[in-house]
Amino acid sequence: MAEFLKSFWNYANEDIMVLTDEPYNLKYMPTKRNILSALRWLVKDAQTGDCLFFHYSGHGGRISDLDGHPVDGHRVDGFEKAIHPVDWEHAGEIVTEDLYDVMVKPLPTGCRLNALFDSCYSGTVLDLPYIYQTNGHLKRHDANSRALTKHPQTHVVLFASCSDFQRSGGVIIRGGEFLGAMSSAFISSLTTNPTQTYLQVLVSVQDILRRTQRQTPQLSSSYPIDSKQQCIL
Repeated sequence: MAEFLKSFWNYANEDIMVLTDEPYNLKYMPTKRNILSALRWLVKDAQTGDCLFFHYSGHGGRISDLDGHPVDGHRVDGFEKAIHPVDWEHAGEIVTEDLYDVMVKPLPTGCRLNALFDSCYSGTVLDLPYIYQTNGHLKRHDANSRALTKHPQTHVVLFASCSDFQRSGGVIIRGGEFLGAMSSAFISSLTTNPTQTYLQVLVSVQDILRRTQRQTPQLSSSYPIDSKQQCIL
């Protein structure tokens, strides 16, 4: 993904932080602490007019409290979404509320964040209010969303690899490298045609995924998306 951003969207090395468990390097291991620190780095100096990009490809999950009640009562499926850092078994998951508070809440008005989550159950992982179908129609408008009720001026777009009820698959690409299917489809779509609208990217990615996967990518945002609005990373 980093090479894609540098080659096609003119990102500089110093504008990108990559956390990975291969090769082994404690400073850049995707631990809970490092992921949250990287998110704070991403938004720390954000200003009006800036465009930010976040990509997560890894394990995702759903959690409820010990009594079986939803962590967050307004969640559609009764579960809070989460991503799993490499040390999640003892450090804990990073849940939607954490992601929202660290990555979305600090953004100033007029700053744009595009997020790509390639993980299981990621459909509403950022709890954004406007959820779209591939025909451009609203699938759901969640009036209880954090983004709508607390920060209506925040411009955030989420591409999620699957719905809240689905698992996310992977593919083997050239060289034997394993890559999340959504990440691969997203790169392929925008490499083939970099001047697409958000909705066109959703349709294109869905068409690519249908060839090998049983997952339905999702598009949601913190504000109503114009059907003609170009996807700019």
